[in-house]
Amino acid sequence: MPSFASIRPRAAEWRGWLPLAALPLFMFAALLALGGDRGYFYRDYGSHSMNTLKTLAIAENLSSEHGFRLATRVYRDEDGGFQYDLFSRFPIGGYALVKLAIMPFGDDLAAKLLAARVLMLTMFCGAAALACLAVARITGSRRVALASTPLAFSGMYAVFYADGVFNEGVMDLFGAALVFHGMVVFVQEGRFRQMLVKVCAALLLGWHVYALLLPFIALGLGGETVALSRAALSSNDRAKAARAATVALVRSRYAALAAASILFGSALFAFNFANEYTAYEGGTEFARLPLVNAVMRRFGLTEDYVELGYLEWDNFTRRQLYRVGVTSTPHSLARAVGYEIPAREWVGMPLAPTLIGAAAAVAALGALGFARRSRIPLAAATLFGFCWAIPMRNNTYAANHSFESLPYIFMALSLFALALVGVRRLLGERLGERVILAAAALAALSFAASVFLAGQIERDDAKAARDKTEMADFSAIRETTRGKRVSVFPRHNYTLEPLRREYYMAGSWWELGADPCGPRAADFVISRYRHESLNMLTPENRLAFLYGDAAPLELCRAERRRLEASEPAARAEFDVYLEEDKVSYLKRPCEPRDYEAYFFAYVHPADPNDLRPEHRRTGFHPTWWGGETFTRFGAAFDGACLATLHLPDYPISAIRTGQATASGGETVWEVSISSPLDDEARALYEKAWQAIAASGA
Repeated sequence: MPSFASIRPRAAEWRGWLPLAALPLFMFAALLALGGDRGYFYRDYGSHSMNTLKTLAIAENLSSEHGFRLATRVYRDEDGGFQYDLFSRFPIGGYALVKLAIMPFGDDLAAKLLAARVLMLTMFCGAAALACLAVARITGSRRVALASTPLAFSGMYAVFYADGVFNEGVMDLFGAALVFHGMVVFVQEGRFRQMLVKVCAALLLGWHVYALLLPFIALGLGGETVALSRAALSSNDRAKAARAATVALVRSRYAALAAASILFGSALFAFNFANEYTAYEGGTEFARLPLVNAVMRRFGLTEDYVELGYLEWDNFTRRQLYRVGVTSTPHSLARAVGYEIPAREWVGMPLAPTLIGAAAAVAALGALGFARRSRIPLAAATLFGFCWAIPMRNNTYAANHSFESLPYIFMALSLFALALVGVRRLLGERLGERVILAAAALAALSFAASVFLAGQIERDDAKAARDKTEMADFSAIRETTRGKRVSVFPRHNYTLEPLRREYYMAGSWWELGADPCGPRAADFVISRYRHESLNMLTPENRLAFLYGDAAPLELCRAERRRLEASEPAARAEFDVYLEEDKVSYLKRPCEPRDYEAYFFAYVHPADPNDLRPEHRRTGFHPTWWGGETFTRFGAAFDGACLATLHLPDYPISAIRTGQATASGGETVWEVSISSPLDDEARALYEKAWQAIAASGA
């Protein structure tokens, strides 16, 4: 194997290093070009969209005016003072980078989202570039690095979360790659300062780096301890040698790295803690501060922690092996071995990927015995995923977060790199290099195919168009409402759901009163309902409308009058109005007992393929909400009750709705309403459902 010095680029050899420099550019172009709308609009899927919106809201609110607090919402209390909804569990560095990326775009929400996405894609490709350089240093082969890196970064989790704007995703992945590269340089060249700088930079982005440093420092100190112990035992004056060994360990650079990383991380933690404590003016119990509570919950120390079945060690281990298998298989091959897209781990863990994960973990750990160069960094990278997952086992939330699987990319990287080195040794230098070159070309094609497949499956053109319209509407609203008091009606609204609202309305002091139809007037009111008779300030908008000099009560009354002027689709305890995108419930007169029972709605789509796989057997999408959350969907006012449920974007054939004593309990009342379909749509509907019935799916 060539020495490391032989793979350093000299001026005359720059062309040989051009592929390494071009790798991140290729990956960035593939992600942006083949990913379709994924680089522009966020996906309405679980933690991907939730965390992206939360991060953008925090970045929007990050400012010196608010003491650089990490808040999803900033609002004013009745005395005019600032109040905060804090989310301080991660370091400030990642939010600051997002803030810098979105600052130039003013109130253009879509442009800000695009800028944040591009930043994440850049960090994703930067992580791949750093990993590639590290592998080239370890193996002494640029071709091995070029072949193994795209393979490791083309797994399902990688291509799915490549543009997710949140710390536990690409930010932490980039930080880990930065530290991994620093480890290799430190071991090979002894450059300690660069290692410290990279560790501090990574800690500014997230806490995952500790799971990578733990095995690195432990193995490094362990190796030095063994060497010094042998020297002490072979010395004539063992006591003196033991003292010298102890001093050497204390002065070890590995010990210094551990101390420096702990001190710097503690300073970041203290900064967030101080901001939380001052924001609540010391009026909150220590254990209930969001930052402290998050740490306690992750280690299962909170009172509301309940041991769940999927957290038991056997289930937890299978879950981790499944994730290793998913990570070690390019996305372009994922469906062949039974992966869900995206991976729905709560539905079940297919056997094939779990077995692949077990084999990959054993092979990666076993292959370390053949890695003579930079064994400690490679071992730390291989163990990285497990070192992060085990402490997170007690977190009842993180156990289901598939983005927690991204650290396993480094295990896949080690596996592919060491496998290719083994192939080269087995086949000989000349033939082995040709095989590796072919593997590099196939790896590039695999990465492009994986991104293309993910983009095609997850693309929803109708939703993308809706997102674009929604962002344009709120961009217009923000221009008027910045720094003003805004009320939202109704509280639960597809357009105005909390996570979107936190991002869309950052900078405005929006509020949610206990009574959404209360008489108190705000500076402005935002609603999804268009009422030309009121003082509407955004007539060009299509999904969200801004009203001035209006109280929410006026909008409630206007919506009630609009519905009463039309004929309901069905009459029961409530009058039910079915419109293109929503179903409304109206009763007058109305008392609290009328909405104490659970509401339910079973939505039957015109095309069964629009349903999630777990709903196709029943043939409908179920929705439930209880009376205690009635005001999230509507309100009681003027002796009337009004609630609205927004329907899925796909065309529906029918809806069955009513009230029951509990979720799945005794029915209080129920009606079935058929949605008008033309003859062609009706024929397609019948044919599709007959096919599903015949297949038994």
